[in-house]
Amino acid sequence: MVIIDGPPGIGCPVIASITGVDIVLVVTEPTLSGLHDMERVLQTAAHFSIPALVCVNKYDINRENTEKIEARCSALGIAVVGKIPYDRSATAAMLDKKSVVEYNGGGIAREVKQLWERVVAAVSAGRPSLA
Repeated sequence: MVIIDGPPGIGCPVIASITGVDIVLVVTEPTLSGLHDMERVLQTAAHFSIPALVCVNKYDINRENTEKIEARCSALGIAVVGKIPYDRSATAAMLDKKSVVEYNGGGIAREVKQLWERVVAAVSAGRPSLA
């Protein structure tokens, strides 16, 4: 599996990032701009007939907006395959030049592992709309 970390938005770099992919995982944060950008990327993926999934990063910094994101995804038939809480260990892991999974076996590391398993299962099944 090859993972391409694309930029936010829907400009040419995003379109180039999703060209030829099997699935798009939109990682958003629970802000109004995050919701807006998520919708735009989902529309772009749909335009190119690329299945999409969503993960809400730092979901607990604004639970109301997280609920809005989940509701919008549900209305679109898009699965929210992960909700990663805010955790200072993510910054500590970056400073230690490690992923959160390598840095710390608990907390968000478990959430990231579960997210990975859900994405792999969706790609393997060939039908990522798990909502």
